[in-house]
Amino acid sequence: MNIKERFVEYEKKAPLKVAKLKHGNFAYHYYKNENPKLDVTLVFLAGGSGLGNSIFYLAEAFMSKYHLITFNYPMDFPNNAALADAMAELFTQIGAKNIYLIGQSYGGLLAQIVARRHPDMIKGLILSGTCSLSGDINFEGMCNIVDMIHPKKVAKNIKMDKRIPGFLLTPMFKLMCKRVLKDKKSANLFSDIIDLCKDDLTNDYFVHMDMLLADLATEFGSHKPEDFIMFDHEVLIFFSKEDTIFCDNLKDALVSIMPNPVVIPDLKGGHLALLTSFDEYVSTLNSFLEDRNKHI
Repeated sequence: MNIKERFVEYEKKAPLKVAKLKHGNFAYHYYKNENPKLDVTLVFLAGGSGLGNSIFYLAEAFMSKYHLITFNYPMDFPNNAALADAMAELFTQIGAKNIYLIGQSYGGLLAQIVARRHPDMIKGLILSGTCSLSGDINFEGMCNIVDMIHPKKVAKNIKMDKRIPGFLLTPMFKLMCKRVLKDKKSANLFSDIIDLCKDDLTNDYFVHMDMLLADLATEFGSHKPEDFIMFDHEVLIFFSKEDTIFCDNLKDALVSIMPNPVVIPDLKGGHLALLTSFDEYVSTLNSFLEDRNKHI
């Protein structure tokens, strides 16, 4: 099957639903496995694109073993705290349990915010291509994170995203990803995946993601090791030495703030190593989950 046919099959098994929550509507795909190998729910959190459908191929790889949830970040929840609380409300409403948040890049930061605000709902974290919101960083780390969320840069991005003609959004996003993905096969695959999401690539949605990224400033420096102590041995972290989005100091801060994490230090492929080293990523994640949930 080609990527479009695979996505159609995924949507049949995990149909799009809309939950009516206290402060807005939350659209999501939920696959409730009738015969899971482990009674574990995996929640996939996309990076700065915010497009859950763009990582369906990752969720698909775990469909035979677990329950799965994917979603775009709903525009009814305009900041990270509201989004985290809405996610917790959604999980309660659908009865999800033994939840592992799987976050890539921005999704990894959102996962930490959710876990910090709702620790009793989350069993563990799988984080890749991301960093920490701890204040325990050096000058290099401070410059790196501030460069991403500086108000002037955010304002510039919002202004640009409002003005870009709609027909250019998809090719522009493809170009951005091609610069990150050096492997031609992976770049072509992700280009096809982006075509599946083109209806979601709107000016308003790009601005929504700009605002969520900017709102990380309200969290930065507030996260502490004691916030995550309940996740002892339940954190898996993937890094790639080729990934230059976050400097080494920010990566070190993530390892330091988590209690006894398992760290995979050099997944090949840069910022989107979970795509370029897909088989290794999936195999490692499966082993991690099976080792920690043998009795579920």
